[in-house]
Amino acid sequence: MAERGKFTEFEWEIMQILWDRGIASVREVEEEYCKKVKKKAYTTIQTYMERLTTKGILEKCKIGMVNFYRPNVEKESVLKNETKRFVNIAFRGSFSKLASYLIHSEGIKQEDLEEIKKMIEAKEKNND
Repeated sequence: MAERGKFTEFEWEIMQILWDRGIASVREVEEEYCKKVKKKAYTTIQTYMERLTTKGILEKCKIGMVNFYRPNVEKESVLKNETKRFVNIAFRGSFSKLASYLIHSEGIKQEDLEEIKKMIEAKEKNND
């Protein structure tokens, strides 16, 4: 299923909740997931969280009678690895081809373009 930084869509949802919260029980993850996405069985969430723990992606600690989980990987590190992987597969390693695709995509808003311009300008200033 998931190697370090290669998650299924459901694992991404679990990890997003844990990265946002820092630490949570299965019940807390279930409640948060149900608010944002849809109902998912407690036991399914527990199974996925245990698998992520076995793989070293989550760390489990017991407080009283309840198991709590916290991320054992940094969100930025996972995003960096997954983005590189995606760009390598879909755009043969070219970030400029990715940017071109995004800029020419249907649905890109003017405010998104303005924000991208600002980011590029800031990056150019910092590279000097």
